[in-house]
Amino acid sequence: MCRTGWLAKTMAGALGAIALAILPGCEKTPSRKPIVLAPTTRQSPKPATRLVEPKPVVSATSPATEPTKKLSHIMINGTWVEFPEAKLILQKDGDKFSAFLVSNDPPEVINPTYQGNRYYFEMALDNLDDIKHIAQAEYRYKAASAEPLDTPNGIFLDGDRQHFQPYDIQVTFDKEGDHLIADVRGQFLYFSKGNVVGEWIPVVAQLAAKPEMK
Repeated sequence: MCRTGWLAKTMAGALGAIALAILPGCEKTPSRKPIVLAPTTRQSPKPATRLVEPKPVVSATSPATEPTKKLSHIMINGTWVEFPEAKLILQKDGDKFSAFLVSNDPPEVINPTYQGNRYYFEMALDNLDDIKHIAQAEYRYKAASAEPLDTPNGIFLDGDRQHFQPYDIQVTFDKEGDHLIADVRGQFLYFSKGNVVGEWIPVVAQLAAKPEMK
């Protein structure tokens, strides 16, 4: 083959490749892989909306006349745990106010075989000057150490067989109708049996109760 013929074939092949590259529908779109953001351990601020608590499930086989028990829920280490309904008792001693945020436990709570859950928080509301301003009250607590304490405060599971004691917590209040919403959040300590080194447990809850004045 002469040099002229070989050159003509080479140019024809190149022109054909260019034509295919510019034909509609022949361009290649680069693939896009999803970007996964790494989780952050930074504590988020207080949410503007209410926590969505799980609703109690009514069995289809239960009698229609049987009343549904009122419940409250606390998120412990990312898991919702069920408790009896919340009670909020306000007490005034001189010019000082205290609040008792407790679960409304059944009478059998005193039985050794009881396996239910309960909570008890006794809070001194030092910044409250008038009961009318209870919605602006705030309670802060931080333990002096991370050692186990003999305290009635905290969250108790399985008939007091597990105790989550407050370590660094904050409780704020908000008014909703004739109820107060106690927003509880912070770090608790859990000590497994025979262990003096506690585990850090995050807790979040929004407990609604009609306040009782004592």
